[in-house]
Amino acid sequence: MTWLPGGAEILFSGQAAPGVYGIWSVDTANGALRKLQDSSEEARPSPDGKRIAFIRQGEIWMMGAKGGAAARVLGVGRGEAVSQIEWSPDGRWLTYIRRAEERGAAVLEARLAGGSEARRIFDNPSLQSFCWLSSGHLVLNLWESPDEPTSNLWEMDVDAGDMRPEDRPRRLTNWAGFAVGAMSASADGRRLAVTKRLDQSDVFIGELAGGRGEPIPARRFTTDERIDWPGAWSEDSTWLLIESERTGHMGIFRQRVDSANAEPVVVNGEDNWSPELSPDGKWILYVVSERAEARLMRVPVAGGAAEPILATRGAPAFVRSSRAPSSPAGPHVSTLGNPAFHCPARPGAPCVVSEEEGNELVFSSFEPAPGAKRTEIFRMAVEDANELFWDLSRDGTRIAYSYAHDYSHIRVRDLRKRTEREISIPQWPELQSIGWSADGTAIFAAAFAPKGSSVVKITLNGKASLLYGSGEPIEMLKASPDGRYLAFGQMMSSVNAWLIEGIPK
Repeated sequence: MTWLPGGAEILFSGQAAPGVYGIWSVDTANGALRKLQDSSEEARPSPDGKRIAFIRQGEIWMMGAKGGAAARVLGVGRGEAVSQIEWSPDGRWLTYIRRAEERGAAVLEARLAGGSEARRIFDNPSLQSFCWLSSGHLVLNLWESPDEPTSNLWEMDVDAGDMRPEDRPRRLTNWAGFAVGAMSASADGRRLAVTKRLDQSDVFIGELAGGRGEPIPARRFTTDERIDWPGAWSEDSTWLLIESERTGHMGIFRQRVDSANAEPVVVNGEDNWSPELSPDGKWILYVVSERAEARLMRVPVAGGAAEPILATRGAPAFVRSSRAPSSPAGPHVSTLGNPAFHCPARPGAPCVVSEEEGNELVFSSFEPAPGAKRTEIFRMAVEDANELFWDLSRDGTRIAYSYAHDYSHIRVRDLRKRTEREISIPQWPELQSIGWSADGTAIFAAAFAPKGSSVVKITLNGKASLLYGSGEPIEMLKASPDGRYLAFGQMMSSVNAWLIEGIPK
């Protein structure tokens, strides 16, 4: 939201409903609402009020003050997107951040409002946002590393005439433990208002009402102030595996349902994710991930040395970042991504791994033992493998999958019959995560909406019932083998506004 020059109208842009993005103006005198553009966001009026720049499908467009003569002014390549358009204080330049997810790149660029040549101002994968203090003086919001959402502010001088950097960025703050969000500078550039956001995820456990699809009470299971997500249940449903950042790296822990204390299982100097039980229940399988690669490992449930199983193609999207600039969850450890794996609860049955190969996602079976070999099951064409999430039924015969922002559809593939069916739930758009019920007769799903997130039980014929609601995003749904409990991860966020004064010019 921003005032249009003159103070007679307010400009709104962004998401109005699931899947509905646009730009509107409101007349402050009579409250009249007027739509300016569909399928658009991040509208920014020029300082003179004659033009409005905005983003449509990751590209920069421009239109007149009343919404007419819209035209694209900057296209992007495959796998790239533009975020945060800002006009330079003199109104001559459009500045923005261009991102290339595959390369982990983030570049602050500028181009004349009517020109085509881009000027590179700053290039750093840790760049999250920026703010103009005055012509030639910028503040940069940088994460401490590309994957660590602890923000600090840096200042930088540029030549206002040609947007060439005049020096290297200089650190302004030395904070820890939270991420900077919105920034707004005073007219004289000496004060800066910022929001500081702390995000964490906690594991909640709800007690299912005998499978009747009734609302469930849920209690917070993990009580630390770090990132926690649920993993696999023990076969007797008495304890739950947890992936947690409580030691500084992601580790694997085990916690009994009736206890508040977690026991470490795999804790070392690496990031360990996605704990699952082997089909025979004797091993805990997990992923060790680095930025460019990942390995599947196993460790005995009874304790002992870890063993490698196989190296995956690529590394999962388990990074401390948001899934997208407009993600409702904000900066956090994403639970989406491929490669991913799941194991059934049937002794002798193979586990399944999904891996990206070109423009396809390949599903393969493997034995959860050292020297494992893949056997391809099927493959599918995908636009973005990190937007797909899936789960394997406990008997290992079916895979349910959906896409983030692929509204209201779950697809179920029968691995024996090699058939696929679609479940449509139009009343619950924008799914975020899914998980099979213990008996395989239903699927639990987390759905996001502007009013909050919901946990829904969906039968295979499409009948949906609300189990739980929250104002925060929910992911990672794990039903206990006895059908009594449902564990899930829920984001917990706090945001405060701060004022920084006395910034030197």
